[in-house]
Amino acid sequence: MQLEVKINLILHATENERKILEVLEKFLDIEQKNFQIEHVSGHFNNPILLISSKLKKKNAQNFVKLFFSKMKEDDFQEIFDNVEDYVTSSGLNLRINKQKLILENLEISKEDTIKINISTPVYIKNETKMIYQELMKMGFN
Repeated sequence: MQLEVKINLILHATENERKILEVLEKFLDIEQKNFQIEHVSGHFNNPILLISSKLKKKNAQNFVKLFFSKMKEDDFQEIFDNVEDYVTSSGLNLRINKQKLILENLEISKEDTIKINISTPVYIKNETKMIYQELMKMGFN
């Protein structure tokens, strides 16, 4: 199965870059060398880091398995049951809480998040739900 995972997050000057990259490597098995870091200035010239990574093929598959295996069962079930609410034309879009991740808790959130986009080609629109639910099952048995 062709699979791609994109991870994006924003770090503000008050947040520890080293700590978040270490937990992404340790807890979600994404090597620090796989991240691109862009330094930008905020509205008041405060430093901001835009951090991103793109995983493909086997790395993407391994991430998906690990990601869903570490997700709390109620978060998994919410996404699984309502997968249509999380799927756009660009894939399965999830947001996890950045601060909870530092504590090695993977929690779906709408605030202070790390954006995760999991995409695979879907050629028959009616199969979208089934395809993404099958992907989720890879890591949650």
